[in-house]
Amino acid sequence: MSEKQTIRFIINPFSGANNKAKIPVLIDEYLDKSKFEYTIHNTESAGHATVLASQAVKDKIDIVVACGGDGTVNEVAKALVNQPTTLGIVPSGSGNGFAMHIGLGRNAKKAIQIINTAQEKTIDSCKVNDVFFLNLAGVGFDALIAYKAHQGEKRGFKMYFKLVTQEIFSFKANNFTVKIDDETTNGEFTTVAVANAAMYGYNFTVAPLAEMTDGLFDVVFIKEASIFRTLLSSWRMLNNTLHKSRLVDVRKGKKVSIETLGEYYYHIDGESDKFTNTLNFELLPKSIKVLFPG
Repeated sequence: MSEKQTIRFIINPFSGANNKAKIPVLIDEYLDKSKFEYTIHNTESAGHATVLASQAVKDKIDIVVACGGDGTVNEVAKALVNQPTTLGIVPSGSGNGFAMHIGLGRNAKKAIQIINTAQEKTIDSCKVNDVFFLNLAGVGFDALIAYKAHQGEKRGFKMYFKLVTQEIFSFKANNFTVKIDDETTNGEFTTVAVANAAMYGYNFTVAPLAEMTDGLFDVVFIKEASIFRTLLSSWRMLNNTLHKSRLVDVRKGKKVSIETLGEYYYHIDGESDKFTNTLNFELLPKSIKVLFPG
């Protein structure tokens, strides 16, 4: 009889709008205990998930499962880069973009059941100015919305929708200088997304052609346009055809840098801040092991 694998579940009780108290119950009920031995740890503050995941690596745990949203996945994943420990995900945040992109959906029960038959794949991860990310980063309107969202106490689709409707009519595209490998582009863009994976969350897909094992970023330029034209194109995010819009240009590259005059917003895996210095993006090819649906 083969030896059981060890799993450490790291639960962020503060992420998203969902109740995390049920997750230990779901783990106990739906994880295959003939295959796995598990422990559960709760985070206590921002950054604690990274500390817990780093300890799991030292303890030679086989799989560390991030239970939270994209921010929690980011915190856990950064401790697992170029390590033997594999990343698993139980989506329980607000957007859950990375989990949805790899086919886990938004249901915690189903995600736990998927662990029982999951397949391990080694994918690319990324850095911007030496700060880790796994899913998406970028500048522009999406970063503004992420920044505003973090100023409030509530999360969820209604909150994001409200923010978008509040901000879109006063938003003005910013001028960015973007260098992809040896090619430089300057212009006014509503958004410049630097993608390893494809999805913001809630099925909104900004980089439908992104592949996480090709060693390349997908850089998605959404050009400045009238509010009417922008809204007419936004439906394409829900059917994976944004790249076909006349407002969108997609390019691939290994290294990316973004500059702008003055202070502006940027986001990394759903978390947002402001920047003034150049953003330098670096891809780490096939650097982290992740559980995918079998």
